[in-house]
Amino acid sequence: MKNILLALTCIAVLGFSSCSKNNGNNNTLTPVDEGQVINDFVDVVANPNYIEINAKAVLLQTAVTALIATPTTANLVAAQNAWKDTRKPWESCEGFLFGPVEDKDYDPTMDSWPLNKQDVDGLLASGSPLSVGEFDKFDGTAKGFHAIEYIIFGVGGTKKATDITAREKIFLASATESLVNTTLELRNSWATSSGKYGDTVKTAGNGVLPFKKRKDLFKVIAGAMADICGEVGTSKMEEPYAQRDSSLDESSYSHNSTTDFKNNISGILNVYTCTYNGVKGSASLSALVASKNASLDAKIKSQYNAVLAQFATITHSYEKAIYDQRDQIKNTQDAIAALETTLTVDLNAFIEANIKD
Repeated sequence: MKNILLALTCIAVLGFSSCSKNNGNNNTLTPVDEGQVINDFVDVVANPNYIEINAKAVLLQTAVTALIATPTTANLVAAQNAWKDTRKPWESCEGFLFGPVEDKDYDPTMDSWPLNKQDVDGLLASGSPLSVGEFDKFDGTAKGFHAIEYIIFGVGGTKKATDITAREKIFLASATESLVNTTLELRNSWATSSGKYGDTVKTAGNGVLPFKKRKDLFKVIAGAMADICGEVGTSKMEEPYAQRDSSLDESSYSHNSTTDFKNNISGILNVYTCTYNGVKGSASLSALVASKNASLDAKIKSQYNAVLAQFATITHSYEKAIYDQRDQIKNTQDAIAALETTLTVDLNAFIEANIKD
């Protein structure tokens, strides 16, 4: 990561639905409890998301262990699929990048990009120790998701199981164990029984830092949603696009970059509607906004759907699209920028005006 529209009809569109005929700012909807919005965000979205990342990473490690022991095509494909399965919840959680994931550098530890291929190749060619302890000292651009990706997919996604060398197997095992360890630390940092950051979020508004007021927390949440728009549109997509260099793509070896981007944006939906893996909270930021300003809620949802619609026009891998689908990319970036502006300006103004604690 580091580098390092509610349609105006009553039809459900791409994850959103509404049959409200009142899109004005003065609503008489049932008030939404701000505290419940916060609690449900932690219990329905944040904790389950982090739990899933760790669970998927453990499954990835199992697949990698099988590949190392028996380097067959089937085991290689299983490891590659497990890597993609782990990426999905990770990219989704980037819709709320605040707290330990930033404060303890879990994000750059696991997801720095682009991979420093030169450093990784140098490590592989050297006799330097590749134990997990040594591995954890490496810069983020030489470990984490993209180091694993490089070994199991190879340049251009051409890796064969029989191509994996003995040294690469050692590197792969340590890289995967390190990833599992970091995802566990991240999961535990929010868990009530250990790190308790989830409790910190739930007690927002009690006069204690970091969220003396609930307004402070809601602003951080809105800011995180806007930030991932900015990162996707102006960094992850823009850098390889502007330089016409596919090696700068986030997940270039697996050709998973566009999927990564879409999962980032889907993370915004998860946070805004308090929904994760089909489970929906009893209260949400969307419901809170709609109860006071239905037109803003509709605007956010409409713009979100517009982003997904534009992504659907990018039909080639991002590594190829930066050369031959440049208009589609630019239109997608413009849609993301529009959503980012609404989250940054309109949603923040709503929070400032309506969160009164």
